[in-house]
Amino acid sequence: MVSIYDDVEILGLVFHGLKDIQEHVKMSLYRSYLPGLADARDNDGCNVYVGELWMPYPCFDASDYATENMSYQNFVFRNRPITEDDLKALSDLPTFGNEYRVYERVPAEMRPLVYYEGDGQTMLVAK
Repeated sequence: MVSIYDDVEILGLVFHGLKDIQEHVKMSLYRSYLPGLADARDNDGCNVYVGELWMPYPCFDASDYATENMSYQNFVFRNRPITEDDLKALSDLPTFGNEYRVYERVPAEMRPLVYYEGDGQTMLVAK
């Protein structure tokens, strides 16, 4: 577990905190119980590609729907362009409370991964 403000080196690139990781996302997939389409973004010339699997916090009433903007976020990193298959493989990993997929025995081929719970000052990193 590291601070969301800490520098984290992943695949040879230093990300300056969670915000920097989020800004490098090349493909994002909303996790729902229905098949979704990944949203692809242009490459910024960086040689590390970031994919994001996210799910919004649960909403229970109209007030939640009106004000809730946090989400659970899982990030996968590659030295090649992210594909929908990468995000599907991430989505298929076991889920442990609050949508996190970073756990002790995550398969080596899926790493590196980062998980952020949507609030708080820390994120989980699996290299």
